[in-house]
Amino acid sequence: MLVNNDDLKKEELETVVHKVRAIVFNNEEKLYITDMNSSFNLPGGRVESSEKITDSLIRELREELGIMVSINDIKYIGNFVFYHKDFPGENGVVNRENKVDLFFIKEPQEVDRNNVKLTNYEKHYNFKLQLKKLEEIDDLIRRKTNNKYKKFTDVELKTLVNAYLEYRKEG
Repeated sequence: MLVNNDDLKKEELETVVHKVRAIVFNNEEKLYITDMNSSFNLPGGRVESSEKITDSLIRELREELGIMVSINDIKYIGNFVFYHKDFPGENGVVNRENKVDLFFIKEPQEVDRNNVKLTNYEKHYNFKLQLKKLEEIDDLIRRKTNNKYKKFTDVELKTLVNAYLEYRKEG
């Protein structure tokens, strides 16, 4: 699924990043949401160049949530492509393509804070986890902040949560 709110053309994109994200609930049916200076998203991150997407997902969940999941614990939901105009990247403002593979972790998980291993990037942006009910996601998106990434992560978070809701409806 392509999300292109700014009507960018493929040739206008300057960078491409491939990420994985996961819908992960705890035992109280609350969803784990990452918070980096009031920019919210699902747990996950970049796919390394030599990694399979499932290996990347397993690694990211171990790093961010301290949980160990296996290939049998995950269900693939789909691939989403976001064209972001004027994305504030490492090398200045660019038009960026974010490819995101979305997964659902079948069983509830409890974070193991003793095994969380954040990257320097995550530490720099004050990475925190929040637990939210699905109906609270819109409240996060409506929050005002001066975080330059929030308008991009809002689009991704809303799209991915809606995709999960569709997946759940289809059963």
